[in-house]
Amino acid sequence: MSDEAKLWGGRFQSPVDSGIHRYTEALSFDRRLARHDLIGSLAHARMLLEQGVLERADACTILEGLGSLLLDLEAGTLVVEGDDEDTHSWIERKLGERIGESAGRLHTGRSRNDQTGTCLRLYVREALVHIGQRGCLLQAELMDRSRGHLETWLPGYTHLQRGQPVSLAHHLLAHFWALDADAERLRRAWSSAGTSPLGAAALAGSPHAIDPERSAELLGMERAYPNSMLAVADRDYVLEAAFACSVLMLHLSRWATEVILWTGSEFGFAVLDDSVAKGSSIMPQKRNPEAAEILRGKTGRVVGDLMALHTVLKGLPLTYNSDLQEDKESLFDALDTAAASLECATSILAGLRFRADRMSAALVGGFLTATDLADYLVRHGTPFRSAHHQSGLVVQLAENKGCELWELQVDEIRDVCPAAEDDVLECLSPEGSVRAHSSFGGPAPVRVAEQLEAADAALLSSKGWIDGLRDSPIYGAFKSGTLTAESLV
Repeated sequence: MSDEAKLWGGRFQSPVDSGIHRYTEALSFDRRLARHDLIGSLAHARMLLEQGVLERADACTILEGLGSLLLDLEAGTLVVEGDDEDTHSWIERKLGERIGESAGRLHTGRSRNDQTGTCLRLYVREALVHIGQRGCLLQAELMDRSRGHLETWLPGYTHLQRGQPVSLAHHLLAHFWALDADAERLRRAWSSAGTSPLGAAALAGSPHAIDPERSAELLGMERAYPNSMLAVADRDYVLEAAFACSVLMLHLSRWATEVILWTGSEFGFAVLDDSVAKGSSIMPQKRNPEAAEILRGKTGRVVGDLMALHTVLKGLPLTYNSDLQEDKESLFDALDTAAASLECATSILAGLRFRADRMSAALVGGFLTATDLADYLVRHGTPFRSAHHQSGLVVQLAENKGCELWELQVDEIRDVCPAAEDDVLECLSPEGSVRAHSSFGGPAPVRVAEQLEAADAALLSSKGWIDGLRDSPIYGAFKSGTLTAESLV
């Protein structure tokens, strides 16, 4: 890389060692920020024009040059490549090739420090919206599958042991609500990234008559930085985005584990369609849940990305340090993996066929309604601890007889549970148990129907938030296809 192509070098008498350049370059991975860097540069140039920092002729030339780069980049006719140090250097070089000496005025009143923070925040916000869109698709699929299974009964588990009867719809909606919490985390991370650092320059702002609040407005961000030193050092929004992705992946991993268990012969609750399963190189009969296993494995990768970011940021003194260059690859990986995993999970769910017969069969043999008997006795005046003990004795009785709780005689139960009445058997069938659990958020069909209504509203809210987002004013102008600087001022 020539000295002329660098953004620095006036006081250096010898070129940078080629090995050092290769080790410290960032273009190989931050090239994906080029579009966002161009948007930030457009906002900066327009603000400088409005503030009179740049002469109109230079500013218009710069704006048109940046706009042409942006349009060519989006059209695929311009590729980010070369021996440049980073995306910022590449943009300034390409701009210089197009408009000449005026390109050198673009950097007035800013540094690569606030420039980096600006384009990274724009990228994070866009990526989080993309993840949110894919999350909505998975949530919609969970809702669609739930609607047909309000009265499909199966065991609910604790400690991977059968616990109490629930409905399949109730079980699937538990995953929906986990994703709804993820959507809220994504929105909060998106908001955190909405502070513009543009104008903080290296760390101390600028002596030029800049207007950081106007820059933020042009970028579509909600606020400007409150402190120029924090503006260039802050990576909290990176941590928040990676954290949101890591929790999302934990939720997907839990769901993937259930897919793996349920499609195994020991459970047999579901069957994978051939389109979302893979086979064995030696065992012809196998239909393996490989995609779900890889999804589960990638969760560790995203959690590792979050840990790597924490480690990079730990103990860094104010303000900017080149350690911060290491934030990007871990962040990019977390965002990319979360988006791809949501898409994969949606395909797996669509290719999953549930087996209600196997679910029903699993309700037999585990005495899953023993708690219902205890609750019945409590409603008839027995203290819960006594009811719990008596119910355990009834379980022992049924186990010794080799029958289910609902197959016992009322008199047999009454011998152990004096408070039991003639209607005691009604609460002991799996269906009776589920229908009786009609407390708020419970598995009774009437409550699950309410959940579906609430889920509809929640999903509509998430989609509405995404649909309500608009391009930043500076980017919107160029998306319209207008290249003249006058359209921007």
